[in-house]
Amino acid sequence: MRARLRRVIARQIERRSPSGVPPIRVSPRRLYILPTRFGGVFVLLMVGLLVGATNYGNNLAFALAFWLGAIALVSMHRAHRNLAGLTLVAIHTPGCHAGEALDVRLVWASRARRVRRSVAVGLGNGPTRTLDIGENQSVILSMPAECRGPQRVPSVCLESRYPLGLFRCWARLAPDHVAWIYPRLAPYSVSHDAGATPGGDPVSSSARPTGPASDDFVSHRRYRDGDALTHIDWKHSARYDYWLVREFEPPRQAPQAVFDYHALSGLAHETRLSRLARQVVHAARTGTTFRLVLPNGPIGPSHGAAHRRACLDALARLP
Repeated sequence: MRARLRRVIARQIERRSPSGVPPIRVSPRRLYILPTRFGGVFVLLMVGLLVGATNYGNNLAFALAFWLGAIALVSMHRAHRNLAGLTLVAIHTPGCHAGEALDVRLVWASRARRVRRSVAVGLGNGPTRTLDIGENQSVILSMPAECRGPQRVPSVCLESRYPLGLFRCWARLAPDHVAWIYPRLAPYSVSHDAGATPGGDPVSSSARPTGPASDDFVSHRRYRDGDALTHIDWKHSARYDYWLVREFEPPRQAPQAVFDYHALSGLAHETRLSRLARQVVHAARTGTTFRLVLPNGPIGPSHGAAHRRACLDALARLP
């Protein structure tokens, strides 16, 4: 019965929680407050003191009971005021692979001049982190990323027991934010990460000129219209009545890896994506120029962090 009642209350609170795309403001009407265990003991002590003062007609006991009641009322007001008006400005979720922990960065803002003390922030029913929130403050929380694809960020829970711990004030926000989870990384394999099929044959490779020409001198030739003046060898040209131009070795060629989804035809769909994700991460780590071929089209060739992120995003969004 108690568990059922808790579920009903939790659904009602979830239904009334502020939702939408950030920024989301914590409204004073969406805050809930109840006494803590320590607060309940404090109230019982105050009631017992008031009963004893009434029984014995002791004015000092009356004054102490009313003074403790005033402290409780002020504590309740301050706990409520500590959360009212807080604004969730933005949510940032850098990508992660399935099976890892997804870091969720929550950016908070407060228009009040005062600092919000000892505010506990958590995701869903997970662990919380306590911090002081000023005008602009961010907190990073982690949540498990179990499977590839879109994963909605759970509700954000705010809690305050400031200043005396007599009352627990809390609120829930339901931000509309989806994080994309990359495929789970396949186990490391030298042949697979180098761009080879399970049988050991290369998936594909091509050679294209990259970078400027080599600095290795080869020979001289006669000047032709359009040659760069910087390539003229003035010292040797002085011996002839025409200009001589230095010739260098052709540009060096670097291998270009191609990671093809269709080349992994003997594997399951998710296994293919895991293998491709491992190849992309390995190629980006070694600085290799690569091209990713997926059923919805190729990506690249290119290299660098932006190309790696674009390839992993495409793998995460693949049906």
